[in-house]
Amino acid sequence: MMASLNLSAQAPMNVPSVIDVAGVKLKLNAEAKRDVEETLDLLVRSQYHFQLKADRSNLYMHFVEEILRKEGIPEDFKYLAIQEGEFISDAVSTSNAVGFWQFKKASAQELGVRVDNVVDERKHIIASTIGATKYFKRSNFVFDNWVLSLQSYLQGLTGTQRSASDKLYGAKTMNITGKSHWYIKKFIAHKLAFQDFVGDGRKNPNIQLADYEGKGKTLRQVSKEVKVDYDELKRFNKWLNQSKIPDDKSYKVIYPIKGDRQPIAQKQQNPSTKQTSSKPKTQASRKTPKKRNTFSLGKADTGIKPLEGNVGVYPQVTGNIDAAYQPKQVKMNNIWAIKARPNETLQTLSSRTGVSTTKLKRFNDLGQRRIQGDRYYYLKNKKTKGRVHYHVVLPGETLWSIAQDYGIRLKKLRQKNRMKTNEALKVGRVLWLRFIRPEKTPIEYSNVKVERQEESAEDRLISEVSLAKQLTEGRKLPKDEAPKPVNESKSEPEEIEVFNKPKLRRPLVNSATDTVITHYVKKKETFFAISGQYKVEIDDILFWNNLKLEDGLTVGQPLKLLVPKVIEPEPKVEEIIHTVKKGETLWSISKLYEVDLEDLKKWNNKLNNELSLGEKLKILKQ
Repeated sequence: MMASLNLSAQAPMNVPSVIDVAGVKLKLNAEAKRDVEETLDLLVRSQYHFQLKADRSNLYMHFVEEILRKEGIPEDFKYLAIQEGEFISDAVSTSNAVGFWQFKKASAQELGVRVDNVVDERKHIIASTIGATKYFKRSNFVFDNWVLSLQSYLQGLTGTQRSASDKLYGAKTMNITGKSHWYIKKFIAHKLAFQDFVGDGRKNPNIQLADYEGKGKTLRQVSKEVKVDYDELKRFNKWLNQSKIPDDKSYKVIYPIKGDRQPIAQKQQNPSTKQTSSKPKTQASRKTPKKRNTFSLGKADTGIKPLEGNVGVYPQVTGNIDAAYQPKQVKMNNIWAIKARPNETLQTLSSRTGVSTTKLKRFNDLGQRRIQGDRYYYLKNKKTKGRVHYHVVLPGETLWSIAQDYGIRLKKLRQKNRMKTNEALKVGRVLWLRFIRPEKTPIEYSNVKVERQEESAEDRLISEVSLAKQLTEGRKLPKDEAPKPVNESKSEPEEIEVFNKPKLRRPLVNSATDTVITHYVKKKETFFAISGQYKVEIDDILFWNNLKLEDGLTVGQPLKLLVPKVIEPEPKVEEIIHTVKKGETLWSISKLYEVDLEDLKKWNNKLNNELSLGEKLKILKQ
């Protein structure tokens, strides 16, 4: 294993009834404690993956801690970086949020984080963390409550103002219940899981990351100066979209150092100035984590996927799972259920269970759906509400599959979320499972990270060092946890360096297609809001009006903008419901409506080309 933290399976930990988060005392009732406890269990379920995430966090955490201290942000916010981007520099979500702190382009630009064809500072640990601190300070100015500021990082300032009671502004004590926002409870779980293993000087003795001033240099020049392989340097500096580092301000190049090697000193640096990175401490001098009870890290994988943004693992199947194909052997979410055999039909399932086909269809909201082999089906009525409060929709999920996973009646799930029968379900949507979403509470979306197709730079470095250490010590890792060795033997031609010209700003002049207008800033309007309203870049707004982000905006302030003379309305999309007839296939239906086959499958959340007679298909036509 990666021996930097020396984790071991211990007795399960009881979540405390009171916990301090960023200077606010949080009092958790029994339901909130259970929610946090189940999320904690998810985080530490695999010792290997918990270890990997902790090692990855410790690579970068000294950068984050230093910036938080400098900017006056509570140190607890460092755990939010684990919760958001998991310390993967180029992490991307389904909503196109990018980097360590999961910024969308416009929100990053509004916080002074540069995003263009030359640089994307969302992937830079120092620049993106400074941007995040600007947001925290701005929101805490409104709430005077760091926990609400944390919540607004997901909901936005306006969203949190709508959902949070005015009594909590400035509060130093908060009651956390089952109804409290899931994002806060998820944060508490992250703090409890990692507080004894991440940060506060803890580093892997074999590897760490340092920074080097690269202003005006090429990445290849920096590679020679810090004595790090050029390709490896590129992997840790994906924020740079070209070979040369701009010279308009300071740009720190991040580079790995291994073993006992000293970070590279720079001549222009004042020797009395505190280094961001220092020589790795020896094993003896490293701070020893406090001993405490932790959740068991050695649990076997159940084969049921964790649900991002939720607490616990669902569906929860209990009983004699080895005999799950037989009736009265297992329960799913505490409701009698059975596992369908391969090639099972509604009729054969009814015959085996003694439950009529009519009841099976009602218990499982089947409608025209066919039975799927190796899937669990209920033999009694599902509940009217979920055991937990929220679920974040993942790719490939449908409202029916979510209702099945949580044992909720499909009709009730729609009602709780004020959804129409034919309303499309978007990835990242936060679904309410226990109560009806209040009419004044807007639909909320969370970032769902896109599954990676290749190993991240951070995990690759940890794997390489871990593998080398194991080989040196003559030990072998378990097959399911052994890092894959990287084949560096294949020599490749030296890459041609790329030098991009910065994107030119459009001049503020009338043209055949665009016209100059004056927009007067309204109360509470931001650069982000104006950018979205007129579909222009924040950088363009600043350029046209000779402004800086730090100047801010005032009510009534005139802004010159270049906008299209006629703003094209969004094309109207007609939704058609097609009932599958005998002999029809997905391909024939796609040709009938002149739509792409893959689009047809996506609209209906289909993973294969199977159809059933009478099945309802959604077709979107412009």
